[in-house]
Amino acid sequence: MWEFDVAGIPDEMFVREEKVPMTKEEIRAIVISKLRLKRGQSFLDIGCGTGSITVEAGMIVKGGKIIAIDKDEKAVRLTKENVERSGIKNVEVIHCAAPECLKEMGGFDRVFVGGGSEKLEEILSQVKGRRIVVDAIQIESAYKAISTMERLGFKDIDVTQVIVSKGLRTSTGTAMISRNPVIIVSGDSP
Repeated sequence: MWEFDVAGIPDEMFVREEKVPMTKEEIRAIVISKLRLKRGQSFLDIGCGTGSITVEAGMIVKGGKIIAIDKDEKAVRLTKENVERSGIKNVEVIHCAAPECLKEMGGFDRVFVGGGSEKLEEILSQVKGRRIVVDAIQIESAYKAISTMERLGFKDIDVTQVIVSKGLRTSTGTAMISRNPVIIVSGDSP
C-alpha cells in the first residue's frame, strides 16, 4: 500500500464510504508525530472511522499490539478492509462503544481519540494510556479535552490548531481550497 517510512499516506489510497469519518493525510502526519510512536508499543485507536490512523500507527509500531474500536459497524468494516490492504497483521478491530468497552481493556502506551465524542470526558477518564492525543473540529470538544486532561493531572498538554489548504487545479490555474480547521490536543497521563 505505502512504501515509505513516513506518515501521510495519500487519502485516495484508503477505501472510503460516505458518512464514515477519516482523518485527512496532513492531520494524520501531525497526529502520528504528537503520539510519539515507536516500534513495539501498544496503541489504541478510539473512534477509528476508516482506520487511517490505525494503518499509519501500525506501520510504525511493527510488532506492537494495536486495537481499533468504533461504535459504527460501517467504520469497523472499513477499518478491517484498510488494515488488510495495508498488510499490517498486528491489528484487532472491535465493534464497541467507548467508554463502555474500555473497562475491559488493559493499558496502552499510546491512545488516539478521533473526533469529538459526546462522551469525551468519560473516555479520557477511563482510558489507560501514557500518551493520549485527541483531534477535534469543534471548539467545545477541544475545550473538553483540554479541561479534562488538566483536571486529571496530565502533563505537557499541547494544543495545536491546523488549517490545511489543498491545491485544486482548474483550466486557468490552481485554487487553494481550505479544509476544516482541526484542533489536536495531546498530553501525558499521570
